[in-house]
Amino acid sequence: MEIKELYQTLKDKGNPDIILNNAPFSCSWENTWLGEGYYFWDTFIENAHWWGEVRYRNRYVICKYLCDFDNNVCFDLVGNTSHLKDLSDCVEFLEKEKVFKKKPTVSRVITFLQNTGQFKYQAIRACGINSISGSNVKYIYRLKFESSKFQYLDCKPPIQICILKKDGMNLRDLKIEFPEEYCTGYVV
Repeated sequence: MEIKELYQTLKDKGNPDIILNNAPFSCSWENTWLGEGYYFWDTFIENAHWWGEVRYRNRYVICKYLCDFDNNVCFDLVGNTSHLKDLSDCVEFLEKEKVFKKKPTVSRVITFLQNTGQFKYQAIRACGINSISGSNVKYIYRLKFESSKFQYLDCKPPIQICILKKDGMNLRDLKIEFPEEYCTGYVV
């Protein structure tokens, strides 16, 4: 088991007391990438800042949490090739059986797995390739393998963890990290 730092980006409504008393907050947008749950940026606070700038137009709050990361409770589509293979096999099966009228998406496949009753995980971890575009160059941390080639290593990839229940993965130790006026000596 590994202890991870997670960051949740929220719209700043001038209510740090409500955040501290009620966070984390779930995301149930129709287009959630990993389904309904509590979304966090894994490890890299820079990604939380990027989301705050893009989604909330620079009026945002970043909350930091700790959690217990374990592949037995997190369906890890970033670092666990067995989980990736399971997902890929499921997609192939669903396409062969024509389960979906539309092309399957990550969210649709995960929802299907959850509805089978066999999905035992408390969270899902994924990295959205190309989710931070070239227009947000200050949030792109790429290191080339060869200076004359296009291939690179993403040093701060936009990895998200969707925790399905508020207390999943032993989520704990809420602390507001940004903006600074909510951090230093703020009292509820």
